[in-house]
Amino acid sequence: MNNERGVQRGKDFEKIIRQAFLDVPDTVAIRLPDPTNGYLGIRNISDFMIYHYPNQYFIECKSVHSNRFPMLNVTFNQRVGMLEASKANGVIAGLIIWFVPLDKTIFVPIQVFEQYRLAGEKSINMNHDWDDRFIEIKGRKKRVFFDYDMKSFIEECQRRKLGEKSYEK
Repeated sequence: MNNERGVQRGKDFEKIIRQAFLDVPDTVAIRLPDPTNGYLGIRNISDFMIYHYPNQYFIECKSVHSNRFPMLNVTFNQRVGMLEASKANGVIAGLIIWFVPLDKTIFVPIQVFEQYRLAGEKSINMNHDWDDRFIEIKGRKKRVFFDYDMKSFIEECQRRKLGEKSYEK
């Protein structure tokens, strides 16, 4: 697959995730501008800000065409910004990663991502690194993409108390 097609597929994935959140009643999903290389000094910490009572979500979408997600695919600004945001009570921040060849999409809380990074890991490998702190995002596969069930994802975040200060990070 050429890079242009890969970039477009990533953008389509972002649109699908946003729409899946919007399909959940009483949910707001705002796409943040994504200028190339911080044009005009804009460097957002995530692709989306999502609100569903009682939580605010900062979600960065990533897709990889292997079983490994390289840690370097998350910028310093994204990592530090989401870590800072997640300190506030009620805020959940992290990555939604689509492992294309595995037909698997997961949510990795930014605190868990940071623990992997600080431990010296270079990537998250879906063949070896399944962590109970990841949340698999369920969906029904169509041809290429999925129809995702973000209501179940939100419910799982609430069940795990991810946005609460008492959450074990």
